[in-house]
Amino acid sequence: MNRIKELRIEKGWTQSQLGKALNVKDSAISKYESERIPITAETIKKISELFNVTTDYILCLSDFPNEYTKIVNTTINLTQNEQELLEIFNKVTNERDQIKLIGRFDEIVEQVIGDFKSGHAPSTRSKKIVG
Repeated sequence: MNRIKELRIEKGWTQSQLGKALNVKDSAISKYESERIPITAETIKKISELFNVTTDYILCLSDFPNEYTKIVNTTINLTQNEQELLEIFNKVTNERDQIKLIGRFDEIVEQVIGDFKSGHAPSTRSKKIVG
């Protein structure tokens, strides 16, 4: 899948919404996503700012959405689960919402710990299949 389309879908935006944010027509977004027309450097830069990712990520030159993720993943040996958790957190760009997310995450961890202590298996909403 094209990274622009992937980022747009992750954010829950339509092609029209992204077009308005970039000041281009919906049809241009469709053509960018299907790689039918070349995308300008300026537009790539705007997209990277909108989605808080590097231009290299948009161009598929890197698998790291942002430099922070790249630095952390290469200097600290994180597990795949830890990397996924950081990627989810990094999608939230508003600091206030990040603080809310941390609080909610803490509540979930406490609930899971309580479930284990009481002998009940915790429920999961993970996309992964746990063996």
